[in-house]
Formats: sequence, structure tokens, C-alpha cells
Amino acid sequence: MGVVLSVVTALALRCLVAKASVLSLLAIVPFPSNDSSVGWSRGLELVPAGLLALKHINDTPEVLKGHTLELVVKEGEGCGASVVVKDIYSLYQELQVVGGRKVVGVVGLPCSTPAGALSKLAGHVGLDVIQISGSSSPALSDRVKYPRLYRVASSVGIVDSIISFMKDAKWKRISVYSDEQGLYFKTIAQLLVNAVRNDTEMKLGNEGGGLTAQTDVPSVEKILNVTSSIQNKIKVIIGTEHQCSVFLCAAYKRNRTWPGYVYILPDRDVKELLNTDVCDAQTMMKAVEGVFTVKVALSVANDSVLISGKTYQEYRLEYVQELSAYSERTGYPLDSFDNIYVNSLYDEVWSFALALNSSVHVLDARNLSLENFRFNSGQISDVLEEALQKLEFQGASGRISFKNNRQPITSFSMHQIVSGRAVLVATYNGSLTITENFSLVHLPPDSISIDRVYILDPLWLMIIIVCICGLSLILLVFNAALLIRYRNGHDIKASSPSLSLLMFVGCILLDASVLAFTFRNMYTISNEVFSVILCNAELWSLSLGTNLIINTLFVRLFRVYRLFQPNNFKKAGRMCRDEMLVIYILLLTTYSVLVLLIWAVSDLYQMQEEVVLVYASDATSPYFRVEQHCGCSYETLWLSLLFLLSAVLTLGVVLLAVLTRHVKKSHFKDTKKVNICIFTSILALTTLLTLWKLFDAIELHSWAHLTLSVAVLFVPMACQVTLYVPKTVPYLCCPTLHSARTIKSQQGLLHSIYRL
Repeated sequence: MGVVLSVVTALALRCLVAKASVLSLLAIVPFPSNDSSVGWSRGLELVPAGLLALKHINDTPEVLKGHTLELVVKEGEGCGASVVVKDIYSLYQELQVVGGRKVVGVVGLPCSTPAGALSKLAGHVGLDVIQISGSSSPALSDRVKYPRLYRVASSVGIVDSIISFMKDAKWKRISVYSDEQGLYFKTIAQLLVNAVRNDTEMKLGNEGGGLTAQTDVPSVEKILNVTSSIQNKIKVIIGTEHQCSVFLCAAYKRNRTWPGYVYILPDRDVKELLNTDVCDAQTMMKAVEGVFTVKVALSVANDSVLISGKTYQEYRLEYVQELSAYSERTGYPLDSFDNIYVNSLYDEVWSFALALNSSVHVLDARNLSLENFRFNSGQISDVLEEALQKLEFQGASGRISFKNNRQPITSFSMHQIVSGRAVLVATYNGSLTITENFSLVHLPPDSISIDRVYILDPLWLMIIIVCICGLSLILLVFNAALLIRYRNGHDIKASSPSLSLLMFVGCILLDASVLAFTFRNMYTISNEVFSVILCNAELWSLSLGTNLIINTLFVRLFRVYRLFQPNNFKKAGRMCRDEMLVIYILLLTTYSVLVLLIWAVSDLYQMQEEVVLVYASDATSPYFRVEQHCGCSYETLWLSLLFLLSAVLTLGVVLLAVLTRHVKKSHFKDTKKVNICIFTSILALTTLLTLWKLFDAIELHSWAHLTLSVAVLFVPMACQVTLYVPKTVPYLCCPTLHSARTIKSQQGLLHSIYRL
């Protein structure tokens, strides 16, 4: 049943006089498809309405006297198709030249992409034939691109209906999310975005896009967590039924649904949204609650009398019977009664019949006739077009008229989904009419006010961090002063004061990074330039401080390792002098400086805000808080590159600490201190970072940031306590120790080490 189907129906009552010639209308509609990439493909449900129109036309003696209309049905691409492979020129060749049929026009084409691709060919040399499409896409309104295309409905007014409804609801802020591939969706989104931009009273959040065929719930959750998305509570979702279902399902999981948030879905209905496998049925029912849908109103009142003389209710009853019979003939299970697009094909066939009927006398006066029609008959198509532009009648989809520059008269209906069913809340036909079923009084506001709650809250947590940082700085100043005062002491001199000072600089930078972090979370940083400076100061001080400490430890241990290798003391000594070690440390630090410079130029590290939904135990509903943080587009990549060398050197430090732990020289106990510092730091950092991730996972954000700050501050504290306090305190207690030990050290191994 997936092959191209051709159904030719010639309906004429045998009790009437046989008509002289048969005129064919080519109906191109999408056939049922199991392809997940194809959107709407219920085109065969339209065909029975076209056949019913033929029956009514051929039952009317005054319409096309002497002619019979027939419908030739061919398969076209489904809605959402990215590529149109059907060749309409070949279809004409097959039907008219080979089959001998007089194809006087094209109907159907309910999907915008196939309609646009095929309609561009019509009206040009070799294929001058009129097409009447059921697609309502605004993109098909271009008369230059589609010179012979007419439509019974247009979605151009759908934007005006949304804007009018928003203004009545006192909404001035809106975010638009749309499919990035589909022609129809992109056009509607662009029209809506342009309308909001041109309206001085309205403000625009997201400006369309954001949805693709690969859109899933996690990707939408990221969209919903953006600050502007949280603040703008009115969202218009323009996309396929799958994309809309994914968006609503993600919104429900993030607790961003009615009545807190409003979603408006053009050209979607409740049954499409509920018949999805994105969420389970119960979840989806809750997700669609309160959602507004806006659709072209392709139906009329039941008692309206149509061009055929039938009431709309009578026509629909006949359609159901025709649908059942057609389903049996074709073998397709067509049992849907909710496809209102069927009314379009009924009116398209009637439009052609009336235009052909009006053209007969005009063609006779010009010595032309419908019997001579060919698909390149430009003169006859001109006459048919003149007749179409004069038409006006009551159709099943509404009032049909092509007088207004080929723009049909189209009404729109807005429904709200309540308990799984669509309730009519408004209609639009040039002006908005609110129904009695709906009240604008209790609608939510268009934006949300978000209270700023700082990360480091309560205050005592900030005080703890500042106190620990202050203690680290006091200890650092104390040790630095004593090292400088007693720089000639043998213990101090043996550990290379210049290397110690470099490590002190690293400790100061780490303390400064924590202070910058604390300041950033204590105050709102509104100045953009200052926020960039603060973020980069925090980043540079953290990176360079870490590098200086690790590089210094690595170089010191490497020197000890080389010196105490068998028969290697003199050879290694020349390369391990203090001035050479300082150069090594600075060269290693250059790597971080280069990465930081490239990072600053290519992807600026700056202040960002994230609005977090917080569920408080003492609140009846969740609230929002703003968290400021520094970041950039590729933050993870840059951080990985920045600390790559430090990670490698840290492994080297651990290895060297193991290799040098058995050094037995009685006056060279500095290695033991370094080993204690390294292993203590690794153990403490592992514990603290584990606690940080644990607190962050259970959303104790204040404790998580406190733990992270303590982890950073522990490194300089460990260096001061394990490496320098044991050296400096004895000098503080006994100043004469300096001169006494210096005299004893002018011999043997220590004499050689001092000279290094």
C-alpha cells in the first residue's frame, strides 16, 4: 500500500443526460506513512471530501453543463519533508499526454514544503496550470514566486490573533521557540518576531529557533533554565507535534507549567499532543493542561448552507459515509472524523468547478474551449484566473473569496486545553472576540520577579571563609618575615630561600582567589568591566598560585632526587643551583600564562547569572534565586588545558616524594617535610572535594562552596605549617641558634650544598 495510488472517479448520475467531455483535477496529497521523519501524512482523508464535491457538482445541472469533473489522486510528500522528489511535470506528461486526460488544475497540496516546491513550477513556460492549495503557510503568499497558486486559507492572520490575545491579556513580554528546518514554522516564527519588534509596547525574549529534529527533553531543559526563559512566562512554541510535546514534557519536569507559565501553540491540537510517546499518558495530560492552541478555523456552523445547497451538518454526515466507502476501496484504515482540513479540498474542487463554469462563455467568445486545454495553455489559464478572482461563495471551510490579492478570508480559533479537552476561548476574524467560556481576570503575569539570594548565605559561612583566609595570610606573613630575618640560618638556607619566596607568592595568590570568590558572592556585580576584571583576577590567581606551589615542590624534590643519586652529586649540582631552579619554575609557569592569554582573547571569562528553581520545605510553591558565577562558552575545555600540566606535575611530585622518602642525611630533613606536606594535602583535598560534590548533589549549595573554599585554602596552610613553621619557630624562640649552627656547617656535605 506504500506505492503510488491513482484513484480516478467519474461521478455522473445515469438518469441525467450524458455530458460531452471529462475534465480532470489532479489531487496531490500525502499518503499514510510510518516514517518517523514525516510529520502530518493524513492526506487520504481529504480525498472523500473531494469526491463528495464532485458528486454535488455533477448533480447540479447548471454547473459545467456538457462536462464532467473527475479527480485523479497522486501521492505527494508528507508535511515536514525536507526534500521533495515528486516531479509534477512528469505527472502531467503521464496523465495528459500518455493518458489522454485534460488536467485543468491541481488541488490538494496541504503541506507547505511540497506545495512550495511544486507550485514554483506552475505559471511558467511549459507548465502553465492553476493550483489551489490547502496549505495555509504565509510563505506561499508570494505572487512572484508562485504566480498561479491560490489557497482557500492562509495563516498570515495567525500572528495578528496571537498579538491581539496577548494585548487583551495584558501580556507584553514573549519568547518564541520554533523549528529551524520547516518552511511553515520558520515563516510563522519570523512573522511573529517581526510583529513584536515593530510593536513599541511589547518586548521579545527568545527570537525563534532552538528546535530541531533531534530536540529531546534534556536539551529543552537547558533552554528552560536560561534566565530569560525563566523570566518570560509567555512562550510561543512553533513546531511539529513531536517538538511541542517534548517542550511541554520538559517544562512539566522543570515545574514551568500552567498557571505559572503560558504556552501558545499555533496550528496544533490536543489530540496530537496527547498521542505521543515522549512522556507517559498521565504526565502528558498534566503537561498540556492550560496550553493555548491557535488554528485556522476551517469549519462553519452546522446550520450554514453551503454552495451545494447542503447544510454543513448534512455535508459532514455524507463525508463520513464517503470516508468509510473510500477506506474499503483503497484498503487504508481511514476512520478519523477530526481532520478538519478535509473541508479545504471540498472547497478547492468547488472553486475550480465554478471558475470553469464561468469561463465557458468567455472561452467561446475567444474561439477557445476547455476541450482544447493543455498543461501549457496559458490563454485558457488566464481566463480561469480571471474567473477565480471574481468568486465568492460559502464553503465548508468558511467564506471563500480570492478578491483580496488572492488572500483568502480566514478566521482563527483559540482553544485552551482543560482536563484533556479543548475549550474555545476566543475567535479572530480581523478583531478578537473572547467567548463566555473564558475570563482574562485570572491570567498570570507575563514575567516573574526574582529575588537575589547570594550563594554564601547565611552570613556566618562568609565569616568562616574570611577568617580562614585571614589566618592563612597571617601565618604566611609571619613565616616570610622570619625567613627574611634569618635567611642565613643553615636550615633556611639549605631549603633555598628564593624557592620559598616563590612558594609564598603562590600561597598569596591562592588566598587572593578565595577572597575574590567571596567578594563576588557577597555583592551584586552590576558593572560589566569590573565583573570581567574580578572573574579573571579570580581565575589567574587560582591558576598561577596552584602552578607556583606545585612547580616549586616538583623542582625541590627533583633536585633532592638528582643530588642523592649514586655518584651524581657533582654532576647534578651544576644544574641544581638556586638561580637555575628559579628559571625552571618560571618556565613551567609560562605554560599557564600562555593558556590564560589565549583564553582571554578567544573566549572571555566573564560574569554570568543563572536562575535556579528552589524547593523550600517551608514554602507552598517553589521560588527562584539568582546565582552569579563566572563562565564562558568552552569553560570545561579551557580549564582542562589550564591545569593539564599541573596534574602531570602533581603525579611527578607524588612519585618523587616516594623515591626520596629514604634520604638519610641528618641535616637534610627538608625532604621529610615536603613529603608530609604532599601526602597530607592529597588526603585532605580528596576528602574535601568529595564533600563538596556531595553537598552540591544534595543541593546544600552554601556548604558546598564553603567546602570548596576550605579545600583551596588548605594547600597554602599545609605548606606553611609543614614546611616553614618547623624552621622559623626555633629561630623565634632562640635567636642565637642562627649564628651557632652557621659556624658548625662550614664543612663536609652541607658546605657543598650551601654553595649550590
